[in-house]
Amino acid sequence: MRKIIAGMVIFGAIASAATIDTSKAVVKWTAYKTPAKVAVTGTFDDVVFKFGTPNKIRSLESQLNNATATMDILKVNLNDEGKNETVKANFFEHFAKKDPIKVTFKDVIEGKDKGTILASVKMNGKTNKVPMSYTITKGLLVAQGVIDMGEFGLEKARASLQDAVLDLHEGITWSQVGIALEVPVK
Repeated sequence: MRKIIAGMVIFGAIASAATIDTSKAVVKWTAYKTPAKVAVTGTFDDVVFKFGTPNKIRSLESQLNNATATMDILKVNLNDEGKNETVKANFFEHFAKKDPIKVTFKDVIEGKDKGTILASVKMNGKTNKVPMSYTITKGLLVAQGVIDMGEFGLEKARASLQDAVLDLHEGITWSQVGIALEVPVK
């Protein structure tokens, strides 16, 4: 009986084994504008990732737990140079601390093609815990969570951006921002 149970555990571990393709990892964010909460998406260029080493059974938990992503706040990319400059000058330049944003994954719970992560996000000199959930579909792991700029002391920066694009945003730039990590798994 013990051999059967041990065999099932080993088979289950092998069946769920996966390796993160670290070379194709991407951080994305989604901010919102207008009373209709229209999405504005972007990324950061030159994100520095550090993932854990896969354990013997190549669990995602071993690769994600304590993984980090570090982003230079002035390397924001909205795929439009004019928008990039507006966000840099009217939002990121108003940070009290211009240090890079650093995200560290903790408390990873791995299920079958889904899981949860507690992300420690350090931005503007403040660190907050952000719950994230992830799914794996067609070989792509997508982890998502939501931050609030107010929790990072960024209300003045948000107000500055809102004032700069008042007409385009119809008077409102939302304080919530969706954050995501997208990374292929093999």
